[in-house]
Amino acid sequence: MITEKNEVLYAHAAEWDFTADGSPLELIKEMTRIMFEHRGIGLAAPQIGVSKRIFIMGNKELLIACINPSYFSAAPKTLDLEGCLSFPNLWLRIYRHENVMTKYQDVEGKAIETDFEGIQARVFQHEYDHLDGICFDTKVSRLSLDLAKKKQRKATNK
Repeated sequence: MITEKNEVLYAHAAEWDFTADGSPLELIKEMTRIMFEHRGIGLAAPQIGVSKRIFIMGNKELLIACINPSYFSAAPKTLDLEGCLSFPNLWLRIYRHENVMTKYQDVEGKAIETDFEGIQARVFQHEYDHLDGICFDTKVSRLSLDLAKKKQRKATNK
């Protein structure tokens, strides 16, 4: 797992090319193993050092792989608590759209269009940001981040 100090987290990820890159299935299996091992609900390829536009989200009942995703939303934003596997024990209140209209490719390259709402919309936006090199710690004020990092240090030193 790549942590907040690694530059790959801050780079724009390249599109997955099904012709040149082949099947993403093995990468997705590895990402799934890592996500479940760390008890996450989303993981982007850059978080494991692979700068490609792929992320997974969900749980053992429903796991969604999103390849070369995009989204649009005109929905209002709501504030809620988020964590990130690359920032252990850091919790921040982030504004995200309540629902999103998405397009992505599945593991076989088939185009999918889906609307997500609630926690799925939040996770989609969080993981999508990783593909653009945007981490959630940049979406809050310096004061909010400093306070959260203080709590993070206390939680880590227990």
